Amino acid sequence: MSFINNNKFFKKSIDDELTKIGYKELNNENVKNKIFFCDVDYPNRNNPSFTLCQIVNQLEDINCLGNKKTQYHNHLKYYKKRPDYLPFTVPFCRDDIDEISQLFLGNPRESPKVYIVKPENDSFRNGVGIVRNKLELMSHLDEYYMYPDWIIQDYIDDPLLINGKKFHMRIYVIYIQTKDYQMAYLSDVGFIYTANKDFERETFDNEIVLSGESTPNNVFSVPDDFYRNFGKKVWDEKVKPQIVKISRETLLAVLDKLQCKGQAEKCFKILGYDILINNDYKCYLAEINARSITYKYPNEHFLDTFYRNILKLVLAKEPLTNKELKDKNIPFERILFNKSGQVTEHFSGDRIPDMRFSLNNEKIVKSQKFNNFYLKVVLPFLVLVLILIFILVYLKH
Repeated sequence: MSFINNNKFFKKSIDDELTKIGYKELNNENVKNKIFFCDVDYPNRNNPSFTLCQIVNQLEDINCLGNKKTQYHNHLKYYKKRPDYLPFTVPFCRDDIDEISQLFLGNPRESPKVYIVKPENDSFRNGVGIVRNKLELMSHLDEYYMYPDWIIQDYIDDPLLINGKKFHMRIYVIYIQTKDYQMAYLSDVGFIYTANKDFERETFDNEIVLSGESTPNNVFSVPDDFYRNFGKKVWDEKVKPQIVKISRETLLAVLDKLQCKGQAEKCFKILGYDILINNDYKCYLAEINARSITYKYPNEHFLDTFYRNILKLVLAKEPLTNKELKDKNIPFERILFNKSGQVTEHFSGDRIPDMRFSLNNEKIVKSQKFNNFYLKVVLPFLVLVLILIFILVYLKH
């Protein structure tokens, strides 16, 4: 069997692991036989040869997560309300400028409400800016005239700081799908990306308000550097549970829209969640990097081990449980598993669910809660009715 490896960040890891188990790399993509494994970049995902891949790292359509407007609408449709980890968001296009300008009415000059605007379907901070009034919004749209569709969101103006700088966390989720199941694993390791300059509340220079992997000095590790700055307890008790919730719920809202590409027997996708956090340790989803992800300045350990561990997840014949992940020393946590429309989450050790979701009717089925209700309300009520009937019969005689 053979494999195709176009990964520009982890090529060595993929080559090493697949040749070790007897597979041969193909240099010519114009092939006619089945290919065991394909790692292809997003722009080339429609190459006809990739329809022969048994395992491929692309999905049919990822816009349900990667497009900011589509992802926001999917969330609202599924949950019927805006989750608290999504800032207030309004999608709009250029023709809506007069309607969107209503957001700025009544904005005090001394301390105006601040918004962040982003193209709905781009990444790497392209076209992102801060606006406080209609004039600034129009000026920004004119500067980035190539983007027709946008979103405008509440700006997080009380960010948590590292070394005096605003930052966001890059959290990795691995989504895997076959004809039998869908599942997601949350990586234990990620990155912190800081802004270039120290934070100043009333200054909206992009070097201050936008964080990213501009230089090696902007890059820190999750969770180690978070531990050093804010403590392990804060991470374990306040931040990590929110990250699990955000990644799980965003996927849950679109499980019915995710499909493998071509005739692949198994597909997977690395998702990069960008998480903002305020000084009360409240987490917000900035965006999901679903098309392409960059790794400009990874440390050597991450570069060597990250994809090797992903291959352990992807090549496993059966889904790995959290107990198995721990036993095999694979630094991931399984956060979601769907089979036959039943989604299991909140894993504790090995396949012990606290809650199940039915995708068919989108209702939460909580058997434990029903049993408690029956025992505490229904059963006592029936007993009371029987007692009353007994008393009435006794009085009649």
